[in-house]
Amino acid sequence: MLIRIGTAMLLTCTTLASTAQAEGDLAKGQTLVRAQCARCHGLDGNARSTSIQPVPMLAGQPAVYLLQEMKNYAAGKREDTSKQQAMTRELSYLTEQDMEDIAVFFAAQERY
Repeated sequence: MLIRIGTAMLLTCTTLASTAQAEGDLAKGQTLVRAQCARCHGLDGNARSTSIQPVPMLAGQPAVYLLQEMKNYAAGKREDTSKQQAMTRELSYLTEQDMEDIAVFFAAQERY
């Protein structure tokens, strides 16, 4: 009986987690990344940090996580430690749909 309940809970959680995804346009995301993000994060999100300025690798990260963190930066809920507050500045030009497109693009990239 406990195994059935555990299995049912696991299936429910998996289903809920899979529905909480960013819905974006991969091609538009690629265009936006080239214009807004590539300078720091690279064309595919595989940024190379330096000892002077650490830059996180975004390739392969879950789209939901990336979208939430972009929203946190934009809302001032996450401290912007990037050079000259580049994250906050670049995000100010984007709509929520743009952020979803970017998140979906980076999530689809292979991390290396």
